[in-house]
Amino acid sequence: MGKPTTYGRHERAKLFVVINYETDQINYQEEEKANIATFILFLQNLLSAYPNRKMALIVDNSRIHYATEFQLFQKEHPRLQLVFLPPYSPNLNPVEGLWLWLKADVVNNIFSKNSIRLDFM
Repeated sequence: MGKPTTYGRHERAKLFVVINYETDQINYQEEEKANIATFILFLQNLLSAYPNRKMALIVDNSRIHYATEFQLFQKEHPRLQLVFLPPYSPNLNPVEGLWLWLKADVVNNIFSKNSIRLDFM
């Protein structure tokens, strides 16, 4: 018996996502890497999408949210505020329902030679 056949490697995609609770609009950005540069780019795009409005983002305790570069960015954009969830509390994260749906009904129902693994930020 030979080695089992594999269908290539699993690709990864990083998603930054917010839900606007006034409109139910979802803003997202797909990136190859989730780092402080891509997070700040996402926030710049979000600030442009909602000019002159205060924003409160509910975030987990990822180290990206505490980075020095982000703290400098936030000082330049005081209308952007982060609300931190308690550690290990995905049940309080409003985006978790979206992640569950994406993983269960979208990603897991796709079979291809290059499957995509989504990592959510």
